[in-house]
Amino acid sequence: MTERLFQAENLSVSFGGIRAVQDLSFSVEQGEIFSIIGPNGAGKTTVFNLISRLYDLDRGRMIFEGDDISGLAPHQIAERGIARTFQNTELFERETVLNNLLIGRHIHRSTRLLDEFLFLPGVRRQELEFRKRVEDVIDLLDLQPYREQIIGNLPYGVRKMVEVARALCMEPKLLLLDEPSSGLNPEETEDLSYWLEDINEDLGITVIMVEHDMNLVARASHRVLALADGLALAVGAPSEIQNHPDVLRAYLGD
Repeated sequence: MTERLFQAENLSVSFGGIRAVQDLSFSVEQGEIFSIIGPNGAGKTTVFNLISRLYDLDRGRMIFEGDDISGLAPHQIAERGIARTFQNTELFERETVLNNLLIGRHIHRSTRLLDEFLFLPGVRRQELEFRKRVEDVIDLLDLQPYREQIIGNLPYGVRKMVEVARALCMEPKLLLLDEPSSGLNPEETEDLSYWLEDINEDLGITVIMVEHDMNLVARASHRVLALADGLALAVGAPSEIQNHPDVLRAYLGD
């Protein structure tokens, strides 16, 4: 029997009288790639901002690994094993790819400041461990040609994958990908579908993905949640959602 990893119960949040998310409930099973789709303004990124605790809930709660995480701070969410990317890349533009990925290891740092100042043996062991983990992620996502390059000099598609790589360096149990194919060309999007499979199957990471590219959603997802105006329209297999009358109505109108 599949274990439930994350559960949203009656999530609701409003901004200036606009109901961005209304009584939204869904669950994500361990090992799933779970996609959230919907027209612009449907509330997809708002859901991610609620999970990562950038926004506070008006009502409802979120359960992760059996614990209520609704009141945790954003850094505590990361420490629990939830990592995310953003629609627009949030990287250190003047740092190298390697340094950006090493920053992703920061939450696993266990040494004290004085130990690091003296560069004691425990610090050296930790640095070697961090480097190995980062190099594994670089190999996984084929970022070797870019490892020493400055982020600001890289094409947008490569930056998107560096942000995914940095999230993976946190060793998350749940990875939130916000429009990962945005700005990618068809070849890069196809590569992304294979990397999603590797992330999910080889690394054992559960994924929630907000995505507009329905070909990628159909190819990569186990289940799909369709939203419109902050409300859940339907949840099911990609083929079911693509042909659901309420989903078609939300995208195409009456």
